[in-house]
Amino acid sequence: MSGAPQGAVQSRPGPAEVVERARSLFPLLREQARRADDERHLTQEMVDAYATAGLARVVVPERFGGYGLGFGSVADVAIELGRASGSMGWVGSFWGDHPQWIGLFPEQAQAEVWCDGSDARVATSFAPVGKVEAVDGGFRLSGDWPWASGVGHSDWVMLGALVAGSDGAVANHLFLVPRSEVTVVDTWYNAGLRGSGSDNVVAEDVLVPDHRTLSMVDVREGVAPGAEVNDSPLFRAPLMTHAGYAMLAPAIGIARGVLEAWAETARSKAHSYTRQQLAASLPMQLRLAESAALVDSAELLLRRCLEAAERGEATTLEHRVHHRRDLSFAMTLVTRAVDDLMQMAGAGALRDESPIQRGWRDVRAIACHVMLNFNAAAENYGRHALGVELNPLDPFF
Repeated sequence: MSGAPQGAVQSRPGPAEVVERARSLFPLLREQARRADDERHLTQEMVDAYATAGLARVVVPERFGGYGLGFGSVADVAIELGRASGSMGWVGSFWGDHPQWIGLFPEQAQAEVWCDGSDARVATSFAPVGKVEAVDGGFRLSGDWPWASGVGHSDWVMLGALVAGSDGAVANHLFLVPRSEVTVVDTWYNAGLRGSGSDNVVAEDVLVPDHRTLSMVDVREGVAPGAEVNDSPLFRAPLMTHAGYAMLAPAIGIARGVLEAWAETARSKAHSYTRQQLAASLPMQLRLAESAALVDSAELLLRRCLEAAERGEATTLEHRVHHRRDLSFAMTLVTRAVDDLMQMAGAGALRDESPIQRGWRDVRAIACHVMLNFNAAAENYGRHALGVELNPLDPFF
């Protein structure tokens, strides 16, 4: 399903070329963004452009035909996609990031996903709402999962469920299932990220072999089985050293797109009453400067986290609470920047065709994600810094 269309790029690029490929999609993605919002799903043209550029291969291991790059390159691509279309940035970021998760599964699962090439697209719903029954060689999986962004254009889906151990304790696991074995239910009617097609996925007694299951405890601690065959630090990084980056990066890109559209409006329009050019207005100049600084600051925090994770340095509990604090705080900076721009964008920015209001809605939607909840992250950072035990109800530590 997801093989790149005829004429797709097949070379193995470096980080700069990957970014340029994503940037080159801007005209098409911006032109299609309103249609994707109206249809509540990415258009086929957007998906084909993503596939042709080979952007799902960024962190796929080289032995499977991928580029073997790092978290930073996934973020770079997501930022460029988000500049043009928030929904494409959101879904494209997950399609770029999820191969790292596939690389955490046992090697047999990796081979199954990439047996037809490294362009396979993987969606997910991490919420452990499924029901499982242990059977010989695996599990029977059933359930109804929400928020599976881009699943209608994906080949595989990872679904969460709680598994009881021999001692009766339950632990979160991921179950990797071909998209063809589940049902996608069109449920996506949302204020933000309207074009992301984050529909529900229904599974009915689907057999999932053992090698296509993954313990979230192992992921949390950086000891997933895929690390035995994938040498990169990406596959040994504890979850909280990078979790949330694939959500923050498109938000930064969306904010940059809003900044650009806002500045273009200011340069091209005059005040209705005074006829003063908006660009000559001191309040407009100050607002642009502060919002741009906020977005730049958020990106600096993002890159600091990812660089440490890629070097394999961010492994201690101190690193984890610090990084989650930084990534979630960066999201508050992005949200503030876009809120402030929207407040001074004028009534014209409320029109459906305006990329300013679309970006504002999309950033607000991303800010609602539990992984970017600064209050929860700040609590555990403060607890750790003050010598108090972390909140035992936080599932991410």
